[in-house]
Amino acid sequence: MNRRTDIWLISVVAALVVLGLVMVFSASAVVASDRNDGALYFFNRQLAAVGLGVLLCCLTAVTPLATIRRWRWSAYLACLFALVLVFVPGIQHRANGASRWLGFGSLHIQPSEFTKIVVLVMMADFLDRWRGYLGDWRIVLRACAIPLPALVLILPEQDFGTTVIIAGLSGLILFIAGMRVSHGAIAVGVGVAVGVPVMMSQQYRMARLTSFLDPWAVPHTSGYHTIQSWVSMHSGGLWGAGLGNSMGKLYFLPEPWTDYIGSVIAEELGLVAVGAVMFLFGLLLWRGLQIARKAKDPFGMFLASALTFMIALSAFFNLAVIMGLVPPKGLVLPFISYGASAMIANLWAVGLLLSISAEADAVPATADAPAEGWPMRHELGST
Repeated sequence: MNRRTDIWLISVVAALVVLGLVMVFSASAVVASDRNDGALYFFNRQLAAVGLGVLLCCLTAVTPLATIRRWRWSAYLACLFALVLVFVPGIQHRANGASRWLGFGSLHIQPSEFTKIVVLVMMADFLDRWRGYLGDWRIVLRACAIPLPALVLILPEQDFGTTVIIAGLSGLILFIAGMRVSHGAIAVGVGVAVGVPVMMSQQYRMARLTSFLDPWAVPHTSGYHTIQSWVSMHSGGLWGAGLGNSMGKLYFLPEPWTDYIGSVIAEELGLVAVGAVMFLFGLLLWRGLQIARKAKDPFGMFLASALTFMIALSAFFNLAVIMGLVPPKGLVLPFISYGASAMIANLWAVGLLLSISAEADAVPATADAPAEGWPMRHELGST
């Protein structure tokens, strides 16, 4: 079999990762030299995460999709077990009032980052097996039950955002698979009916919403991040103040190497660099949807579409937050923001996309072209 490597996808992701490493060092070096074990503290940890992520990406890229599907339940149950461990004292790691991590010495892993991907694999497999039957509301309910245990476990971690993301991605993959609009409307209605009271139950969530509407009304509390992000972006202008010359990262932006690293890019490298980052994510979106379009079966198409939107929408919302276009939410800028779990998980998602792309291009050496079209699966229980 001939398997081709998706150079487009690899090149775009590599460019984002390299930019991320440079900006993590620039945004964190001064603070790290004062508070931690030297200027390279955050850079070295991010570099280690990139190394692990690339290794997982490569292993996944050469793994047949049939093998990935065969191990889906093991991965799903492992993720749910890890989400339970997050609540166990002595194992959990808490930060900023939230318990989202498993702590092992200086290593902290966030299981929900990997759970997002595993839920999508489960959903893609289920929808492939039951394709053509999504007009039956009972099948839709069974599909909705797949992410439900993860949502129930993640919400108490004080991670409302990830809960909404998993629910949204599950709805998106259902829509791609052909769910009826009426069923989708009912699902959205139920989500709003449940989500709004949950959001309003915590004062900090409401504070984020009100600060988004008028940051200047609360400039020293919940509106502080948005205002300082605006100041940093304005200070950078078109071409930026130069790499390493951000003032916001030194005095105003809290932990600027994480969620607000886009503000540092804007201040040091200018609006041009922000535009370049948006262009790269646009290329990634295009390439991911091309992989989905050419997938050899519905499973690959569903999964590639959902993973692509997972990465692209994370980038969109992160950049929208620093621009004050949406309420603040702790979403990283994929491949750029500091964070081991997010980096490894996103590179794992790229490995899945590469595997889907390779199998779409895999043809016998004697064949002129792969067969087009997907056969309808009449035996619903077949593997």
